[in-house]
Amino acid sequence: MKKIINISIILLLVTFFVACENDIDNYGAPNGGIRGAVLDKETNEPIPLPVQGGSGVIVNLFEQNTGASKSVDFRAKQDGTYENSQVFNADYKVVVNGPFVERCEGFVTIKGQTEFNLSATPYSRITMQAEVSADNKVTVTYNAIPSSNAYQISEVSVMWNFAPGVDVNTSNYAGKENLTATSGSHTFDLANDSEFQKNHYKIVSNNNKIYVRVAAKTENGVNYSTIAELKVN
Repeated sequence: MKKIINISIILLLVTFFVACENDIDNYGAPNGGIRGAVLDKETNEPIPLPVQGGSGVIVNLFEQNTGASKSVDFRAKQDGTYENSQVFNADYKVVVNGPFVERCEGFVTIKGQTEFNLSATPYSRITMQAEVSADNKVTVTYNAIPSSNAYQISEVSVMWNFAPGVDVNTSNYAGKENLTATSGSHTFDLANDSEFQKNHYKIVSNNNKIYVRVAAKTENGVNYSTIAELKVN
């Protein structure tokens, strides 16, 4: 008798857990997505951002008119674009927490895969040119200009990396030089660079490519140039 009761309890528990699992599985999958860019109000080009990762810029989606208490959060990419292909169709407020003068936000209705761009003003704009010589000297010429007289550039960082992700985070550069001049040039002598020698096998396996970038720091945040891809010897 006791054995029959025990078996009945086990069957009841199994039925309960299966029912709970089916309830979870019955929720529909996200049926929409969002992709876009944060565009510079002056140039209409995407604003370069930090590497997508722990120190990257966060995009928040706040669902509207549903009582949702938590936002959907993900990271923008370093080229200034963002994408999340797994979002429920709904109305959202989009907020991008980046190095911008004004709050970067807007409202969008997501219905399927939806494109939505935002506009902002960076604290500074950086142009850059880079070239490599036959003896692996990489010369970077740059110009960093504040977007307003209200912002002062305190430091310019010239960086190179053996991986495509480059920003001021220590894990995202192999070499960095901090400068005070807002325009000028800097040369990396890679032939005599220990980081270049240590990571040479990675560079060779990546078709001899390295990546160069410039950052400008104000008291409000850090802005970036686009990334230059170079082929070393």
